[in-house]
Amino acid sequence: MTRTDYQKDYRQSYKAQAKRVNLTFALPEHRALARSAKAQGMPVAAYVKRLALDAQAGRQDAPAELQAQLDELDRVIRTIANNVNQMARHSHRIGHVLDEQEVFLHIHALQTGLKNAIARAAAAATPAAEDGGENSDGQPG
Repeated sequence: MTRTDYQKDYRQSYKAQAKRVNLTFALPEHRALARSAKAQGMPVAAYVKRLALDAQAGRQDAPAELQAQLDELDRVIRTIANNVNQMARHSHRIGHVLDEQEVFLHIHALQTGLKNAIARAAAAATPAAEDGGENSDGQPG
């Protein structure tokens, strides 16, 4: 097999396994994406691909400082849950049962609220929000 034949076969095989997508962005959108990609140390195309795949998978990243605070809140909520478990065990030992399900429902609501706050914060930190303060018409806003 010659090199030309090999390359032809390879391109056909690759086309069957991968698809190319072309996107067009307004200049302010591209600038915002380029700034965010640079901050992440990634090329724009790789950054946009990661954002698309993360969004498709339902993952969102919060800014590092916010993520650290949210991680601390998550730790506190888990500590509270552990303490409630210990209280429940103690109440079973002494024969006076607390309504532990109600407490766990409140903890679950706290965790759900925390996850929603993370999602909102990540949505607020999207590259479109960093486009230099221009509105959708490209005018300073």
